[in-house]
Amino acid sequence: MLPGLLSISCILYFGFPASAALCPPIIGSMMNSKNSLKRSPKVIVVGAGIAGVAAAGKLLKQGFTDVQIIEASSQPGGRIRNCPFGKSVVPEGAQYIHGASMKNPIFQLAKEHNLLKQVYNKSETEWSVLTNTQKQLDLNFTEEMRNLASSILRRAHLLAQERGYTQAKSIADVYLEEVKMLLAQWSGDHVDLRRQKLGVLSMSMKWQCIHLATNGLADVSVHEYEEYKNIEGDDRNSPGLFPSLLQKLLEVIPKEKLLLEKPVKQIQWNGSFQWEDGSLYPVRVVCEDGDQILADHVIVTISLGCLKASNQSMFQPSLPAGHLQAIHNMGFGTMNKIYLEYETPFWDENIDIIALVWEDETPLSGQKPNLVEWWRRVPVVYVFKPTERYGHVLVGTISGKEAEFVESLSPEEVAANFTKLFRHFTGRPSLPAPKSIFVTKWFSNPYTQGSYSHISINSTGDMIDMLAEPLPQATEGTSPMLQVLFAGEATHRRYHSTTHGALLSGWREADRLINHHSIK
Repeated sequence: MLPGLLSISCILYFGFPASAALCPPIIGSMMNSKNSLKRSPKVIVVGAGIAGVAAAGKLLKQGFTDVQIIEASSQPGGRIRNCPFGKSVVPEGAQYIHGASMKNPIFQLAKEHNLLKQVYNKSETEWSVLTNTQKQLDLNFTEEMRNLASSILRRAHLLAQERGYTQAKSIADVYLEEVKMLLAQWSGDHVDLRRQKLGVLSMSMKWQCIHLATNGLADVSVHEYEEYKNIEGDDRNSPGLFPSLLQKLLEVIPKEKLLLEKPVKQIQWNGSFQWEDGSLYPVRVVCEDGDQILADHVIVTISLGCLKASNQSMFQPSLPAGHLQAIHNMGFGTMNKIYLEYETPFWDENIDIIALVWEDETPLSGQKPNLVEWWRRVPVVYVFKPTERYGHVLVGTISGKEAEFVESLSPEEVAANFTKLFRHFTGRPSLPAPKSIFVTKWFSNPYTQGSYSHISINSTGDMIDMLAEPLPQATEGTSPMLQVLFAGEATHRRYHSTTHGALLSGWREADRLINHHSIK
């Protein structure tokens, strides 16, 4: 079965469009080619993630009456999804508001719908940093090293210019050059201190790989953080927020406008397809069950992972060369969560994050694939809070090939390896095993085939803009026909990989159609 539908996960930012209230209602302006009767434009939205739901909701609010969402899976939400675990439900995908301020549309909507009570607020994050030699590292020391790592990563493009790293293509290229300089400065340090410094830097690199859903920073463009923009405000843990917000967005969409378990096989565009009443449409969406739906416009919100896997068979005629190049070259990877529930905690309940530092690792060795010891790619474990709601739950995060590999393991294998890992780092051979475990599986999910996007060493910000270009492409002197439009986190240049980027992309494509029909 070909992957059909989705829009995003896990992780979030801003850039708010003009208020929908400023847009005039739509009046059907498409002409029936047979009898010249006016009709409302027919819009199909492929995917009921937040991008698709946002696009459909805005169109319906602005007077479009013929809007249909078709979704491959059995529920809307895409990479917004919860699963029962412990005392409650836990998020498989989107969990954090990145930029908790009124400049973030997710935060705005959450406040508007009185959902901020579902946000876990804590002024400071308490760390416990453990090593594989059973040491607990000084928090001031580890914070200094983490800040150093973050500075290198976020300023990679500037450092490449300042230092003359003319051959640097990836963040790792710059990072490793900086580490060489640091090693020279640390030459007088005791060998144990140097190992700890390198171990914390390696842990920080692996943590950043999780934020980027990548195998390693050697795959990520040195320009990633030049393109990606942060939002004012802190990162806010919001485990119950996103499904609730999605339900609020779905309230404006009549149930009959959302078809579930309807995977798409092919999108045929730039055609002339006749309906039973004689009306002609340029787009035909063919579903896996054989149903065919005709439309004037289709907004495609499936994940970049699905586009990579199915673009050649999904579109007829094939996508233009620029779109194909963007889909092929842009980065898209996997980040999975591993939930562990315990009868009683073995950690201090004031702790929020347990960091795992391997003193035998360097930033270079820590980036090498290691499926045999996949647990080494788990740099931090979060204490899932509040405890009174979720119970005694830890959640580890893992990215890259190791994240894909973990999906193939049994829960018993994963639990046994985590127990061994924690006993090793704490020096407590009788530390208990978890009583239950849950591993997300975004890579093997046929309707995501991964988690979220990044700018790879083979791609640019311009490629993200290219992917967002509607089809057919307008030529000089002609107006765009907007038959095929694209939304989803991977189509937002400044906020790719985020839920708010996905939301904004859906509104962007709705605005494109609203403006198109208001000036006809």
